[in-house]
Amino acid sequence: MNKQTRGKQLILACLVPVVILLGMCFTPLYTLMTGKEVILQTIPVDPTDLFRGDYVTLRYEAEEVPKELVEEGVLNELKEGRGEIKVYVTLVKKNGIDTPAKVSLVKPKSGAVYLKGTLDYVGDNRDQKEVAFIQYSLDKYFVEDNTGMDWEAASVKGEILATAKVKNGYAILTGIKKK
Repeated sequence: MNKQTRGKQLILACLVPVVILLGMCFTPLYTLMTGKEVILQTIPVDPTDLFRGDYVTLRYEAEEVPKELVEEGVLNELKEGRGEIKVYVTLVKKNGIDTPAKVSLVKPKSGAVYLKGTLDYVGDNRDQKEVAFIQYSLDKYFVEDNTGMDWEAASVKGEILATAKVKNGYAILTGIKKK
């Protein structure tokens, strides 16, 4: 093997990890720049971690979707014992807050705002209503030191709204605010 070939192989070997790392950054950055902003209502959770500082662990009303909004095909997959089903949750704006309108196995048509999620199961929520429990991976938001307890108090009262950017179902949490 000559020196020129070895040099090309070395450059290629160094470029592959760089390209992979840049590729991992592309989707989040593209979503932040071109995604649609959605606002989600949160529900209470505890906000403290001794090692990472103050953060708010968020749960959303949109994670508990009424069963009647879940398409029959999704329910059939669930009945067949296929846990953790990948679903698309179409959102519509109601009173300034984005709420689920439909849960489907099929990607919505272009122009629709939707989140990709994982349906874990259908069961009763804390209000004894039958809902589909869906995870979106939008669960933590770091806040300024010594403000976690204030956010927790607001969360218990249902006064926190979360803002996210969404592009092709991929969402990035961009902020939280009090009503």
